[in-house]
Amino acid sequence: MKAMAKIYLGLISLLLICGCKKDKSIPTTVTNLTVNTTSLTSVTLEAKNNKALTADVVATINGDQVNAVVPYMQNDKKLVLTFTAKDAANVTVNDTVQVSGTTLTDFTKPVSYKLTSAQGSTKTYTITIRNFTGLPILYLTTAAPVVSKDDYVTGSLIINANSQFDQVKQNIALSIKGHGNSTWLMPKKPYRLKFNSKGDLLGMPAAKNWVLLANYDDKTLLRNRFALDLGTKIGADFTPQSRFVEVVMNGVYQGNYLLTSLVEVDPNRVNISELNNGDTPADQISGGYLLEIDVSATPDEYGFRTAKNLLFTIQSPDVPNADQQTYIHNYVQQTEDALFSANFTDTTSGYAKYINSDSFVNYYLVEELMKNNDAVDWSSIYYYKDVNGKLGMGPIWDFDVAAGNVNYSDAKNPTGWWVQNAIWFNRLFQDPAFKQKVKTRWKAIKNNQIVEVMNSIDTNATYLDLSEKQNFTTWPILNVYVWPNQFVLGTYPAEVAELKKWLNERISWMDGQISAY
Repeated sequence: MKAMAKIYLGLISLLLICGCKKDKSIPTTVTNLTVNTTSLTSVTLEAKNNKALTADVVATINGDQVNAVVPYMQNDKKLVLTFTAKDAANVTVNDTVQVSGTTLTDFTKPVSYKLTSAQGSTKTYTITIRNFTGLPILYLTTAAPVVSKDDYVTGSLIINANSQFDQVKQNIALSIKGHGNSTWLMPKKPYRLKFNSKGDLLGMPAAKNWVLLANYDDKTLLRNRFALDLGTKIGADFTPQSRFVEVVMNGVYQGNYLLTSLVEVDPNRVNISELNNGDTPADQISGGYLLEIDVSATPDEYGFRTAKNLLFTIQSPDVPNADQQTYIHNYVQQTEDALFSANFTDTTSGYAKYINSDSFVNYYLVEELMKNNDAVDWSSIYYYKDVNGKLGMGPIWDFDVAAGNVNYSDAKNPTGWWVQNAIWFNRLFQDPAFKQKVKTRWKAIKNNQIVEVMNSIDTNATYLDLSEKQNFTTWPILNVYVWPNQFVLGTYPAEVAELKKWLNERISWMDGQISAY
């Protein structure tokens, strides 16, 4: 019996071992996975299905993004797509079935197309359709022609953000007038817009006042944008924001413009305390001032000259009272007196008592790099003073006659100091401490922010490809001298290349000079 028990136990053990081996050898069951092959293979806007088109427009498909630019200028993006979809049982937009070549869809904003296969798998594409040149378009309608930079004309603005910005309010009541000094005399006019109530515009914070810079004499269309980008990147005080736009006025295309915020005291602009007419107590009267040097201004009760014959106009408050005028006049004169005193470098009693040196340095570097012709005590030179604060410089402004785009002064050359010739800056550079501040700041930005903005020239030129073609079709001046061009190069790429060449030479020269301080 014992022998039989041993044999029985052995057989059981053998069966268990074999069973275990057999379990290990059983293959794992694999579920057949369905590969999602659903996809858009072509998207076309056919002229036969879209009355606004004179020729078919083929969209580009890149991953899950579909893009097309339709060439017409009118503000209408209700369009019919003709598409082919592989392995798709249906195509929907917000659960509404889309029929190729039939369904009319509003593409004012990007639209999500959902493809669903017979097996239930899905794939979503974002279809973005822009019109004209792809830039945002401002459609202005006015009650009368805009013929003055002094008198407003009532009107309205319809905004086509062209899917680049989230523009909630697209129809705005406003007034419009001309803008600028010499630029107002040119065929392509700059404008100032005044909304009836504050509103945001193409991603820029809400405000009433906006400016449309025409850039007529700058055939790259880029100098103002370059300077403003540089000012923003290095922290020049209150640098205005900007957007490239197309402008259509009363149904007529006006060209490519740079939309900017106006230089004004406002929480979203020059963010200092707003000074009201009745603010005269000592704790109020010291701040809220925005000043401008502009030799073309007519001296009036809101302006003053310093002992060095610099003409300052008071831009804010709009209507300063007598005490406020006296206060800011005295403060600016005290600043100038300290700057030209024998002990002007003294950190306690010299100019440092009155000015924010870091603000002056950032302002100076943008203006000097651009070699802005007007920055030498001429025009668009802004200063500000907040409550209990020192005098600061900014915002930077007006760079169409800069970066070599001038033929009547030494500002045309990429070498040589320029803004250092201004009365106050000439004196500041006699202080070793100020020169060292400039050197330190230059060293910090030359291989960082300056390189970034230089690289943006090609990026912006590519972005403006369709726009510059339309602009220079309307204004055929690439082969024509326009005051004060130093060069007439004939093509847009040649103009951009010359700007880059001039700036690179300027940066190299300044680097050599500043490094030697």
